[in-house]
Amino acid sequence: MSRNTIPPVEYTNNGIGLVYPKDEKAGGTWIASSKIGKTACLLNGAFVNHTKQNSYAKSRGLILLDSFNFRNAFDFYEQSDFINIEPFTLLTLDYSMGTLTDFFELRWDGEKKHLKQLTTEAPQIWSSATLYRPFIQLERQKLFNHWVEKHKDFEDRMILDFHNRKHGLNVSEDILMKGDGDLMTLSISQIHVGQRATHFNYLDVVHEKKYCVELTNTEPVNA
Repeated sequence: MSRNTIPPVEYTNNGIGLVYPKDEKAGGTWIASSKIGKTACLLNGAFVNHTKQNSYAKSRGLILLDSFNFRNAFDFYEQSDFINIEPFTLLTLDYSMGTLTDFFELRWDGEKKHLKQLTTEAPQIWSSATLYRPFIQLERQKLFNHWVEKHKDFEDRMILDFHNRKHGLNVSEDILMKGDGDLMTLSISQIHVGQRATHFNYLDVVHEKKYCVELTNTEPVNA
């Protein structure tokens, strides 16, 4: 069964202003952005699919929110203990110094942490290791690369449309996905960090509703 989700609104977590959709059951999220331009996005799984345990110490969605309590991704990587946390991939972007200065990928495979700094010069895409086998991830990557090549100067609304339609893959592997039972794309989130405000666009695919939340930045950002 899919979990009930609260559409994105502004919250204050440990004194930090954040906007994110909330998992109604666990209280966490898979994507959030702060008033100083820090953004984090979480995918289930690390490199490959894993055997799920009966219980874990903490929801991965709460781990994402914890990341905002650290100065940067490296401090979060060094100081966090993920023992008995289900494997995940966490992407963090930091605009807090005025421009995109840090872009990191943190993977926890259940035993080890893996931190990699990413380029800010090119569009990128990720697929959850728990949903898509490695060769399907590559197929989705090829689709995205082809789309970027065709739309070199794409706008926000265009990339949102890319995620909100089918591209010819198997229905359980496509960008807009429908798998077995209730496994499907439930929502699409888009965050635009502007000079004075962050805009969070959220499309509820199931109920065909769109939400847009504006979060005023504490300091101007040169995005």
